Amino acid sequence: MTIAAKDAPLIAVDDVHTYYGKSHILHGVTLHVGPGEVVGLLGRNGVGKSTTLKTIMGLVRPTEGSIQLDGAPITGMPPHKLARLGVGYVPEDRRIFRLLTVMENLRTGLDRQGVTDEKKQALLDKVFNYFPVLAERRSQAGGTLSGGEQQMLAIARAMMLEPKIILLDEPTEGLMPRMVSQISNIIDVLHKENVAILLVEQNVPLTLEASERVYIMEKGVVRHHAAARELKMNDAVIHQYLGV
Repeated sequence: MTIAAKDAPLIAVDDVHTYYGKSHILHGVTLHVGPGEVVGLLGRNGVGKSTTLKTIMGLVRPTEGSIQLDGAPITGMPPHKLARLGVGYVPEDRRIFRLLTVMENLRTGLDRQGVTDEKKQALLDKVFNYFPVLAERRSQAGGTLSGGEQQMLAIARAMMLEPKIILLDEPTEGLMPRMVSQISNIIDVLHKENVAILLVEQNVPLTLEASERVYIMEKGVVRHHAAARELKMNDAVIHQYLGV
């Protein structure tokens, strides 16, 4: 099934091929995310979901195809430039600075040109409102936080950049149900604030609940694309490609 985003794409990935060395990982991936839209990217482990996010973020350069942000080409642009353009990235392994405090981690996204002290404080107040535990642990080293708290810190750090879109890779992996619920809530909050999200997640029910549209990948290829509401846990497509 082919459906369109509700608006002109914020992110448009067109026929992208990506290799790791001689290994051909992405085989002509095409997908799009509209402004403020939450889009899920599902598939079994090893099918290229994380590589898709890394390719968009400029961490891996595609050999073919194009990527656009707001209609402008960004293919292969380095991550720090993409961050300035409004692309946030929360990797699967979180990559917080373990020896820095929570506040120091957040400041890596705050200390940029053109951000006034008042704006910095407003951004901090907002994330501390969303993540009260981070306010409580602001002087604590990132590496001493629990897995769920580290995930919150990684998302909060991305929010400091005031992104147009966040590429969110496996945010609930290894987390307790209570933390999973909190991550689900913050995805909903970001959506309400018109931040687009491209969500890679093994938790199929959460993805279907959070997303407006879903792409399903198999062996580096997008095999299915549908409105999330059309895909139920007993749907034949879910069984075919995800085995659940």
